[in-house]
Amino acid sequence: MKYIYMLLILAVSLTAHAQGIQFERELSWKEVQAKAKASGKAIFVDVYTTWCGPCKQMDKNVFPKKETGDFFNEHFISFKLQMDKTAADAPEIKKQYADAEWFEKNYQITAYPCYLFFDSNGKLIHQAGGGGLKVADFIAIGQEALDPGKQLMSFKKKYSQGVRDNEFMKTYIYKLAAAQDPLLEQTADEFLKLQKDPFSAESVSIMMFMTTGSNSRYFDLLAKNKNKLYAAIGKVKADTYLKKVIDAGITSTGLKVEADKDSKKIKHWVDESALLKYFSRFYAADTSAFLAAFHTASISKMLDEQQAYLKAKTLLNHAVKPDMQQAALLSLMIMRNGKNQDDNQLVIALLSTYPETDDHLMNQTLSKVYSYVGQPEKALDYAGKALVTLRKTRPNYPDITPQEYLKRSLIVNPTPKIISN
Repeated sequence: MKYIYMLLILAVSLTAHAQGIQFERELSWKEVQAKAKASGKAIFVDVYTTWCGPCKQMDKNVFPKKETGDFFNEHFISFKLQMDKTAADAPEIKKQYADAEWFEKNYQITAYPCYLFFDSNGKLIHQAGGGGLKVADFIAIGQEALDPGKQLMSFKKKYSQGVRDNEFMKTYIYKLAAAQDPLLEQTADEFLKLQKDPFSAESVSIMMFMTTGSNSRYFDLLAKNKNKLYAAIGKVKADTYLKKVIDAGITSTGLKVEADKDSKKIKHWVDESALLKYFSRFYAADTSAFLAAFHTASISKMLDEQQAYLKAKTLLNHAVKPDMQQAALLSLMIMRNGKNQDDNQLVIALLSTYPETDDHLMNQTLSKVYSYVGQPEKALDYAGKALVTLRKTRPNYPDITPQEYLKRSLIVNPTPKIISN
């Protein structure tokens, strides 16, 4: 019986493998080219490394899918090429070491996964990259590779011939970005120099696209010219962009790691002064001080909840009033499991200064604190409001009552901790 069970597992595994992309794993690059030429098919090469997380995600969630296999097996001879070397490499991988070295020398591969496409004669026609793709997105990359009008190499040829109109340049920039091509930045800069208005909607759109973080020179230029950014794309969209970029750099700025010189033990701590310096680049002094303290509390929660609790309480009397989301997060840090009734009253006093809202986090927090202070009707009212908003954003959320939702909310899940050893 055990033998039959093992055979069934093997059969399922082989079926799953067979329905996805059929990679040529035993052939050399030269042999792949010969097979493509004989068949008249183009070539797809998945260039990867063993340490690349997104590469593994594509191997697991995209390449084995039937839809992916149906398209790629019809149009391409597919080849996988590992670019690093490990002690665990199988014989067929070792046979491809020379091919990997040749690819590294001849093609500008700066990030993984990298998808290279060649015509049936082995000439590079298209290049793209990116992990975390959906099946439809990846098939779209393959479709582009088959369309001469959309191939990256066709765009490079037109660019070399002097084509510089706006639509062409924008599309070319997006394709260079998808390919992680080193020509991306200089091409984007050329596009910006060609614009009559350096802060037109098109110029701003490309600078936003090119922003890689709060230290990006594109972001710096937009942040220093906020009014022009507002004029180009509107205040709401501009503020969302600015906040998103700034917020992305908070944890890496504030969370510090150091090793003890003697014991070599790793220690984590929050550098509030570094956060203050960071926020001072973008905000007025009072706002910067508040944000530095607020995020010190938020990051501290991953290290020591008592420190987070004490820091959060100091913000109740700060000159800057927290926004609604910040108020809800501070409240959760202060009331914790709801056993301290004085803290619960502090939270109610804080949240009562905000208008009624359909914000999920605020209503969830209110439902919890009113449950903690023994006001079940209010608790269920806010739980119902939170549940309505949650169902709008998550249509597949279980069909439960406000009572059940409140019960689930009151289960205090421990914050994931960063442990120093």
